[in-house]
Amino acid sequence: MPTLASLRIALRQSRGDMLSALVGLPEAVLQQPGASGPWSAAQVVAQRIEAENRALTLVQSMRHGRPVVYDLPEAELDAHAVARRRDWSWPHLLAELYQQREETGLNLDDLEGDVLTRMYRVGDRDLSAYDVLMALAETETQLAGKFRSWREHLTL
Repeated sequence: MPTLASLRIALRQSRGDMLSALVGLPEAVLQQPGASGPWSAAQVVAQRIEAENRALTLVQSMRHGRPVVYDLPEAELDAHAVARRRDWSWPHLLAELYQQREETGLNLDDLEGDVLTRMYRVGDRDLSAYDVLMALAETETQLAGKFRSWREHLTL
């Protein structure tokens, strides 16, 4: 059964897994393409910041009964996130990543009871706030695996 506690645990664990796969790598390596497809680890982090921001906006809009649907394909939104943060250092990206998760965590307090699991029509799918935020955790868990595999093949 979806609970706020299980969501908090999943978000905390997935973020820790993703970042632990990157810890200790030099910034130059984090900026190299190939960590996840053509993207560098830094670019993927930029995408995750933007994806979490969009997810939180969707959850907030669902709470108000008017789910926001983005018109652009996800690949285009990802490219925009990378372009917007192109010149950011790794510490700057991490700071925004942490800040975004802090904002998400603060908003979780508003999802008590049936607000967490109430279904909304979002585009062509029925989703709950739990589904939207759990998808963030699942994506980060998948990325952690990709990053670990990528890291194993690095020559430092």
